[in-house]
Amino acid sequence: MAAFRCCPARSPSVADSVRLQHEPSFRPSRLLHPLGFLVVLLVLLSPHAPADAASPGAGTPALEGWRYRWGDSPVGSDGVPAWAKETGETGAWRPVEALQSPPGRDGKNMVWLSVPLPAGDWAEPALFLGEVASAIEVYSNGQRLYASGKLDPDGHEVSENLAWHLLPLPRSALGGRVLLRIQSSKPAIGVSQDVRVGSRHELLAEASRQGQAPFVMGILLLTVGAAAAGSFLLHSRRRMLAGLAVFACSGGMVLISLSGLAAELWSAGAGSTLGMTLGIFCLQAGLMEFISDAILDKRLGWYQRATMGLSIVSALCAFITLVDMGTGQQLLGVFLPVSLLLMLGNVFVTSREAVKGNPDARLFVFGLAGLVLSLVITLLPVIGAVTWSLGNVTHWGYLALTLSLVAIVARRSMEVIRSLETHTRQLEARQQEVRQLAERMQNGAGELATVVQQLRSSSDEQAAGVSRQAVALNQANQTVQEIRRTSQLTAEKASMLAASAESAEQVGREGAAAVESTVADLADIRTEVSEMARRILALDARTREVGGIVDDVKDLADQSNMLAINAAIEAARSGDSGKGFGVVAREMRSLADQSIQATHRIRAVLDSVSKSMREAARSSEQGDERVQQSLDAVRTSGAQLQKLAEIIADTSASMRQITAAVSAQDEGTRQMAEAIKELSGQMHRTLKTVQETQDVTKSVQSLAASMSGMAAQTLKVEHGDGVNRPAAPAGPRA
Repeated sequence: MAAFRCCPARSPSVADSVRLQHEPSFRPSRLLHPLGFLVVLLVLLSPHAPADAASPGAGTPALEGWRYRWGDSPVGSDGVPAWAKETGETGAWRPVEALQSPPGRDGKNMVWLSVPLPAGDWAEPALFLGEVASAIEVYSNGQRLYASGKLDPDGHEVSENLAWHLLPLPRSALGGRVLLRIQSSKPAIGVSQDVRVGSRHELLAEASRQGQAPFVMGILLLTVGAAAAGSFLLHSRRRMLAGLAVFACSGGMVLISLSGLAAELWSAGAGSTLGMTLGIFCLQAGLMEFISDAILDKRLGWYQRATMGLSIVSALCAFITLVDMGTGQQLLGVFLPVSLLLMLGNVFVTSREAVKGNPDARLFVFGLAGLVLSLVITLLPVIGAVTWSLGNVTHWGYLALTLSLVAIVARRSMEVIRSLETHTRQLEARQQEVRQLAERMQNGAGELATVVQQLRSSSDEQAAGVSRQAVALNQANQTVQEIRRTSQLTAEKASMLAASAESAEQVGREGAAAVESTVADLADIRTEVSEMARRILALDARTREVGGIVDDVKDLADQSNMLAINAAIEAARSGDSGKGFGVVAREMRSLADQSIQATHRIRAVLDSVSKSMREAARSSEQGDERVQQSLDAVRTSGAQLQKLAEIIADTSASMRQITAAVSAQDEGTRQMAEAIKELSGQMHRTLKTVQETQDVTKSVQSLAASMSGMAAQTLKVEHGDGVNRPAAPAGPRA
């Protein structure tokens, strides 16, 4: 299977193009001579006589006097169908042409055939039936002689042998009739191809000669399938091999089953039929998989999807067949027409590829067309599409397809051989280049060693410098870490001080507001005190007015007293007539005295009140002065407190600026620490790289020495071996 591997693509060089122009190009027509010889040889060795042509010693045809009867016979008390005991010559039996389906089927699936047997003196007489669709029982004189498959009048039959049948006959049956009970759910029903009576070993030899070609071809296909399967296990990516394995094994099982040799020689009729059914289900899927991968190179997406769908359906049908053979055979009647249509589609697809110039498709399409033609010729009578039959000719189609596959293998093998020749020439050219390269390597090895030594010295110096820088960076990193810790502490203190300044600013604002309120209250008090002093002074003035009035009342009292005295004097002068006036005068004098006393008391009270008022006025004036002094002091304190609040506000703003600056400084120190840390890491990596460079330098130095030795050894070998060998032509450099 190695021939199916595609050679890796390579762009041809100029030298290759010139060389190929002088070489004869490969043509597929070169394969026609050996392939044609092989075809002629196989045709000559294979049996090709018609199946119904009588040959000496191959028995006597039984093709006259056939009769038929549709339906099924009632079963007698002994378990034998009643019709099996008849001769088939009564009025219920009608004549029919041999090897043809009886007329008037109308959907019936059971038919009885009465076949007359010729008389003869054969050793071990036997009856040969070319092909029966589908299950059959053979009766003679009321006894069952042979059964193939399972008949079920109420359902579907199960076939066990789709090829020819060879059954022994009692001598009493010769010259009489045999009754064939046949059931078929397929379009075709009855016996086709051939019916003979003769010696069993002669009929078996004749059938074996006719079946040896498909049998041998089936064995060959099974061998090819096994080889392809083994190759697929080694190269699982080549789906072409899997398709070829499935196709070859399926075709091999179909051909072996159709040859009839496995059923007759090894009594494996059921297994042969099962293998044929499975092969028919899987044949088309394997072929399409091979075409998709080998011919189309997976270019057609719809074809790949169709292949995948058919593979799933085929696998499902195969599984159903393994579970129930009868159901699988029923599905086969639907699957075969679809498979034929898909086969025609494969012919179209491969033909289109052949028209496009695909050489593999051109070779493959001939074999595929032959296989399709043979399948059509074989299956058309089976499905009832035609009345004539040429027998089983599918092995010729498989032969044609196998020859096309051989041609594809041969073409690809020739391509591989030509590719090997081309590579051999290129290898010789490369050998010359290797000699030249060895000389240049020997010359350059010393220079490389010198350069490597210089590089090693430079890397040592660089490593020392990087080590010192790494130590300095470590110290700088520690210093930056200390600065960062101090900056963080300063930032914390500044934040606390900023908070205190904000609190003091708030207290200052509140104190200024309180002072302003106090100034306003003191101003109001001073106004009230001034008003009270004014009122007291006004009251004192009124008191003085009352004193003046009291003085006037006192003067009136004094005058009244003087008048009373004068009246008393006058009353005394008047005597008795003046006594009443004297009493009045005394009373007036008494009232005047009382008024005088009252005025004295009022004067004393007014003087005391006036004195108190003057003292209150003086106190009010003193209070007003003290309030004025307090107001001035409070105003002075308010102004100072306002200045203090402004100073605190300025201080708070400054503290906020300081806090922001300290935070920025802390962020800067952090970034500086990260940068130094990253730089330190880079320095360590650089140091590691320098150390690796030193190691590589040592390796390169060793390699240079090794190259020098190898170049010298190569030149020595070339000079020793190439004395009597001509130099290969120089090819293109890679």
